[in-house]
Formats: sequence, structure tokens, C-alpha cells
Amino acid sequence: MSEDEKARRFVDRHFPEVARLLAARTVTVTTIDHGDVTVYEPAWCLGVHPTEGYRADIEHRGQPIRLKADTACHGEVEVLDVFLYQRPFAEQSSTAPVAVVALDEWHEFDAAQLAEFGAALTAFVAGPLHDLAEQLRLLEGGEQ
Repeated sequence: MSEDEKARRFVDRHFPEVARLLAARTVTVTTIDHGDVTVYEPAWCLGVHPTEGYRADIEHRGQPIRLKADTACHGEVEVLDVFLYQRPFAEQSSTAPVAVVALDEWHEFDAAQLAEFGAALTAFVAGPLHDLAEQLRLLEGGEQ
């Protein structure tokens, strides 16, 4: 019996109320190497889980927070995405929730656009990025 199965049975037996809540927040993903895998679905996950991959590739992704900028070369572009991410069965990296920062390619800014981008970046850091850091801190078990 796997460690996951032992933990699930322990919770089922000793904490039935918690077991019911966890069961209501699960998703089953079909994998190549382990068949159907039922996994806890965090409240922040968007619920998109491709099938036919490996168990280690099962992931949870949160809603992306996007920073957009108006550029001289391409007009308005998405420069930066930040989102919560977790691979509960990862073999080469952490299984805990992390924040992913996805950056775009090079873009050209004139002086006014660069100033606007700076203001947008400042607002992004002070607002949604700060809020996401607090959410991640709570997921890690820390205090606000």
C-alpha cells in the first residue's frame, strides 16, 4: 500500500468530516504509467488536467495575473504572467505550491511607453503580485 493510500485511509477513519471535504475537492486524471489517479484539487486550481501524461506531470495551475504593456514595435503585448502552480507528484522538483513567472520576448519602448510601463509594473508589484505572494505564504503555512 502506498503512503498516499495509507494517509487517505487514516483520514477516512479518524477524521470523516475532513475526508468528506477532501473527497468533494478531488479530480481523477488518467495517466500512462499509473492509470487513473485521484488527486486533491486546490481551491485556486483552474481545473484543467490533460490526460494521457505521466503521473509526475499532473499539475495544478491558478488564474494568471497578467502585466500588459503598450510597445512601439508590437502595440499592446502581454509581458509577464504570474500564477500559482503545483505538481503534486513531481520527481525532480518541489511538490509544494509555487509561483511561476512567465516572461515574454524583447519589445521596444519609446520614452512615454517606458514611463507607462514603469507605472504599470509598480502598480502590478504593489497590487496583484503582492496579493499572490500573501496567498502563497498562506499555502506554505506562514503568517501574513
